[in-house]
Amino acid sequence: MNAFKYGCSVDGENFCPRPQLSKSLRTYVTSGQNLVIQGERRIGKTSLVKETVSSMRGWSMVYADFMGVRSVSDVCNRLADALARFDSSDTFLRKIFAALLHLRPVATVDAMTGMPTITVDTRASADPASVNTVMNALETHVKNRKVCVVFDEFQDILEIGDGEQVLALMRSRIQFMPRTAFVFLGSARNRMLDIFMSPKSPFYKSAALFDVGMIPDDDFYAFAVARFATGRRKLPRELFDRVLSLVGRTSGDVQELCDAIWQVSERGDALTEEHLEQGLRQIFHREGAAYVTFIKPITDIQFRVLHALSLEGGKHPSANAFLEAAGVSNVTSVKRALVALEKAGLIYLSSGEWKFISPFFREWIRRR
Repeated sequence: MNAFKYGCSVDGENFCPRPQLSKSLRTYVTSGQNLVIQGERRIGKTSLVKETVSSMRGWSMVYADFMGVRSVSDVCNRLADALARFDSSDTFLRKIFAALLHLRPVATVDAMTGMPTITVDTRASADPASVNTVMNALETHVKNRKVCVVFDEFQDILEIGDGEQVLALMRSRIQFMPRTAFVFLGSARNRMLDIFMSPKSPFYKSAALFDVGMIPDDDFYAFAVARFATGRRKLPRELFDRVLSLVGRTSGDVQELCDAIWQVSERGDALTEEHLEQGLRQIFHREGAAYVTFIKPITDIQFRVLHALSLEGGKHPSANAFLEAAGVSNVTSVKRALVALEKAGLIYLSSGEWKFISPFFREWIRRR
């Protein structure tokens, strides 16, 4: 049995309850208020939305994930598939097929879930008007029904050639569905703010900002204790605090380390610092090859700045302590290295602080 899940949205017993956030979210959804869900990476935004909406009596959800979309056809594909999973009745599927006939749709059954899926031929000619057709189908089907529409990784639509036009068309349809709550999620905070807070965007101030913060330590500890108890393992509070100090309070990272501790322990164990260390070593063994690949292309000064970041943190990269840790005397050189490391996808800037994409990568660097 796996007591902890990470790297995907979770529900049921795998979801750490967040009653206050869920209560606020339910209030917004029932009133038809569109929302932009904000929060750090791997903080559990998608899980919160899915778990909350699924618990709302009489409500259903249309969920479309736009991660990695590369064309208008791809956007149509994600929308059509979301609609097929929302309503698999023959009548509705025929309507979707008729609407997307020019994109040569194909219906299949997902081998894992048994649910119908619809895919469109990516070689077919699709323009933004095709998105409008699918949005019309969505509007028709959610009318007079209690439905929450969730668009995940919404910022990726900007990556396609006609992204701005696609967003404009989607916004033009959404504004005529005032009783339907649209929830927009994205892992690139700045890009999401560009969509919803820039006066040049068609989605400018079309949704309220909803912030998902860290799970309170006491709540998270109670959840972790209960999960470890399913395998007769006892988690002392001081060890959980060590977990938080190592990986921060991002729920996905905490669950990954707890899972590693679970894997290296046995039923009846009182968990110790040694279990924590073994768990970290297991993660390093599993992900170490990727870490080596990450650092191969970077320069010597970039590595030294990265190592200083693992030791000193990223709030004051121009401070003397940081410069000494990096062995660099020039603040400009540090800034250039930080920008290069950001472009390489190893770190990111959040609220004025440079952070590692992965706390495990940070700990691996710190130990080198």
